[in-house]
Amino acid sequence: MSDTEFDEDWQAWHKARLRTVTAPHGLASLVGTHWLSPDPQPVEGLEGEWSLDGAAIVGPTFTIDEGGEVLLGGRLLRNHRRDDDVALRILDPDAPSRASVADIEAYEPDPAWVLKGHFRPADGERIDVTEIDGYVENQELAGVVEVEVAGQKLELLATGPLTRLHVVFKDATSGEESYRFRFLFLRADAGSGEIEVDFNRAVLPPCAFADFYLCPLPAPQNVIEAPVRAGEKQVVRH
Repeated sequence: MSDTEFDEDWQAWHKARLRTVTAPHGLASLVGTHWLSPDPQPVEGLEGEWSLDGAAIVGPTFTIDEGGEVLLGGRLLRNHRRDDDVALRILDPDAPSRASVADIEAYEPDPAWVLKGHFRPADGERIDVTEIDGYVENQELAGVVEVEVAGQKLELLATGPLTRLHVVFKDATSGEESYRFRFLFLRADAGSGEIEVDFNRAVLPPCAFADFYLCPLPAPQNVIEAPVRAGEKQVVRH
């Protein structure tokens, strides 16, 4: 791929990413994550009372099964589970957080940040993942991504399916030039072996767009000492 083609491909990805984030029920439209219990309780902005029946959310006139969602007026109500806890998430097209997003600032695409790494699948291992609200969730480890960045040999911890490995990392730009941490999604369809690590596709976590997400924080192994000047940097707001 020529440099021109590389740039055009990245620009198309960037525009698609902005459209997805700012869609009526995209990442930027979340206005609440409400933890529920078997005892009926009111939920801000909604009528009636809401409770749990096992992992299902029971509302005044309908039930949202585990992992399900329901459109209520213009808002999308989603069943969100974390370990044994269940929350009702509300995505609203009229959310101020959505209306304020003008763009996603990013570094200029650079083929030099497309690195070759090696993926080593885990063997049934689990890790503790600390989330932004302090909760520690025990998750299955998909494997380790071995890659070298500016002379630092890294073993990045990855969760999720092989078709969409999830790496949470921070680097020397985090909290200054860029958001406090970022996400990278990789593919390792063939399992163990060579893997492409394209930092140009590093993205901001959902909590950069709205205050009601519970994003995982980077593990100590996923701290990169060098600045990674590639991928998304910050949300640009009106």
